[in-house]
Amino acid sequence: MSTLALDRIQSSLTRLKLSRMGEILGQVIKTSEEEGKSYLSFLEELLEEEVACKEQRRVETALKISGLPFIKSIDEFDFTFQHKLNRQKVMSLFDLTFIQQKANVILLGPPGVGNYRKFLLMARKKNICLLYTKCSFISFHNTSQ
Repeated sequence: MSTLALDRIQSSLTRLKLSRMGEILGQVIKTSEEEGKSYLSFLEELLEEEVACKEQRRVETALKISGLPFIKSIDEFDFTFQHKLNRQKVMSLFDLTFIQQKANVILLGPPGVGNYRKFLLMARKKNICLLYTKCSFISFHNTSQ
């Protein structure tokens, strides 16, 4: 491919705000030529990368907007520390049926028992943000001031 054509394509990708495609174009061209891929396979690979990049940015932005001060995963939560905590009930929150029912989830308990962390675990699973649903974290301490 000529340098002039490649420059015009890069310019068009920039104008269309397809930054990931611009970043990987040269590499994908080279790989496609070496492997003898079809034009459709070449285009599909570029588009998949761009879509994945935009989706990742959307999730990161949604998590920032949510107001969560830090992010943890459910794998890090120690259910043995909270022996009265019903693991099945906590895990059932991840099916997000409460969102379809337009219900709220309120996690109550004394300080230091992990209520705040349970909410963070839910958000980290990205289920809420991946469903294009807005979520907000508000601590009771902040509302009472």
